[in-house]
Amino acid sequence: MIQVKICGITNKSEIKYLNILKPEYMGFVFTKSKRQVTLREAEQLSNNLDKEIKIVGVFKDNSIDEILDVTNALPLNIIQLHGKEDENFISSLKASVEKSVSIWKALSISDAENIKKYVDHKYIDLIDNILIDGDKPGSGETFPLEDICELLKVDSNKENNYNTTNNTCSFFLAGGITPENVVERIEKVSPYGIDVSSGVEITNEDGTRTKSFEKMRSLIEKVRAININ
Repeated sequence: MIQVKICGITNKSEIKYLNILKPEYMGFVFTKSKRQVTLREAEQLSNNLDKEIKIVGVFKDNSIDEILDVTNALPLNIIQLHGKEDENFISSLKASVEKSVSIWKALSISDAENIKKYVDHKYIDLIDNILIDGDKPGSGETFPLEDICELLKVDSNKENNYNTTNNTCSFFLAGGITPENVVERIEKVSPYGIDVSSGVEITNEDGTRTKSFEKMRSLIEKVRAININ
């Protein structure tokens, strides 16, 4: 079943939308970003979140102590690393957190060397999942699906890859996913899940961006229709 993660949650209205639509995962950003939240804000928001929705903390080159401050305060299920964290850092982090907390590593599509390490199972004892994104995370920019197909040995010309077993590894796909293109991108590369932020946002009159209930609903319904089929 294709999983859905809605990332960059910042306010109570978005928590309400999550509780209605129930994606499998949601994300708080704890690194410099227009969607960054403080630990206190995340605590208050998570108190109102449906307990079935798993919480992902997004970090980029934070120290282990900074990450532990979050895991000690929040019922965090997953740590998602978006920076230059190497195997030594991840190994130390893994030894410092509860075994129930998973570690995901976000990798740029241009970072072929590290993606190949995961495909070849060299990260298997350190990372529970990878997230493949474009070169500008959170920008809404897509990248050619052929790039990821080549790295993961997925046949991009075969329809309904999500019903086959030709994937070499489990991964989440990010990078410009919207309700309009989600089905195509899933069919091409058969991800375990998708990670969406800007693709389900609207721009307000004051120029700020917030999650749209209708866009979230449309995207999740399309993914669930794939799961049924």
